[in-house]
Amino acid sequence: MTASRFVGNALAEGRGWGKNLRAPRLTRGTRAMGARMRMLVAVVFTLLVLPPGSSRAGDATGGFAPYEDLVEVVAELTWHLRDDTYRFPPPKDPTGHDLFQLTLHRLENWEKRYPDRLHDVAEFARGEALDRLGEYDQAADAYRHVTAPSPLAERAREGAERSTAFAEAAGLPEQDRDLGATLAALRRKLDAWGQLVTRWGGTPYESLARVEEERLERTAASLVVENRASLEDGPAAAERSLRFLVEKHADSKNLPAHILRLGDFYAEDARNYAEQHEHPLGFEEDEFVRRVDRALDVYRKVATWDGAREKPEGQARFAALDAYKTSVIGRYR
Repeated sequence: MTASRFVGNALAEGRGWGKNLRAPRLTRGTRAMGARMRMLVAVVFTLLVLPPGSSRAGDATGGFAPYEDLVEVVAELTWHLRDDTYRFPPPKDPTGHDLFQLTLHRLENWEKRYPDRLHDVAEFARGEALDRLGEYDQAADAYRHVTAPSPLAERAREGAERSTAFAEAAGLPEQDRDLGATLAALRRKLDAWGQLVTRWGGTPYESLARVEEERLERTAASLVVENRASLEDGPAAAERSLRFLVEKHADSKNLPAHILRLGDFYAEDARNYAEQHEHPLGFEEDEFVRRVDRALDVYRKVATWDGAREKPEGQARFAALDAYKTSVIGRYR
């Protein structure tokens, strides 16, 4: 008897019971047999309804579990390929993991289970994920594994050329023998990324180049701030570099962090003033208040910024500096 015929007979038998006005009185053995029958029907019904291979592969669980269908692996990635990673944080999947990193794990697990299936699709998806993670050398290598007669071969060739250009810019040195040479090296690297921003403007890859450009300008600003004592007009140059970050990258997801850096610079300036004017007659309260309030005003912007992940940090820094201001003023009054 086939499984479907067995289920049909069982259901027909159940409908026959419904015609009786009084259900037959079942003995303990009959009830046990009925329970086993219902269990068997449920199992057979499950086997008939579920398609073959619907279970997850492997022993991993949660977001890292390998998938039977490659479409499931690349679906979320494809949905987020046009995300602006300069303006917004990288996407996360429902498990809370970085989507691009998670895609790489899932692709690896899928290929371990099915090493000979849809190799071109897996490699192309790997290249797209690696691009978004800033691993341009590895992305170019993944694209090069996609060759004819794959329908993705032409797009993969273009991806390899683009990722190679990004990798060449990323590979330029950022340090040199001294501060001046290091800043010059950063300038050359910034010029290379600026050309890529122009070349890929209006495409999803523009945001990748802007992320790199912003990181380099943040590095350059940090160098100027750290070495301001040895630079001509160093304090003013440090303030200008920090303000430049805030103004140029006003659309960046890192804007609150840039504002906090400027606030830190002003707060350090206020503390230095207090330390350099320890004698009561040399301490001018109005000058100290001017300097410390400048930092508090900057911290307040982040401390009241709803939705910013740096908001608690801004609140903590504002509270700490405000308490420091009260303590110093009380000491000299």
